[in-house]
Amino acid sequence: MKHPAPMLALCLALGAAPALADDDCDAPAQNWQSRDAVLRHATAQGWQVQRIKIDDGCYEVRGRDAQGRSFKAKLDPQTLRVLKMKLRGGDDDGHDRDRYRGAAPAPAHSPVLTPGTTPRGQIE
Repeated sequence: MKHPAPMLALCLALGAAPALADDDCDAPAQNWQSRDAVLRHATAQGWQVQRIKIDDGCYEVRGRDAQGRSFKAKLDPQTLRVLKMKLRGGDDDGHDRDRYRGAAPAPAHSPVLTPGTTPRGQIE
């Protein structure tokens, strides 16, 4: 092998990719809001909290939403913004849903569209 340095750099970069997950939190501990603040925030959302734990540097909240569906949500510990939310069952078709929150929540169903064609189904 004539050029081991570029190949080594590529291997190292590919190996580090899973560590760069965008749903991990990196707020310094002194900037975290308290568990009581998380509980107040969850209650304001209409959630019934069953468990609060720390996962990947984020708060993870499990419970039931205002519609009575089980969920797991990952919250930024500094802002309490919902980074990821997974609804478990209880939907009309009984399937779990991953919902990512940011500026606007993702719809539960989106038609599959290809330019020049008609919708072919639903994205699960």
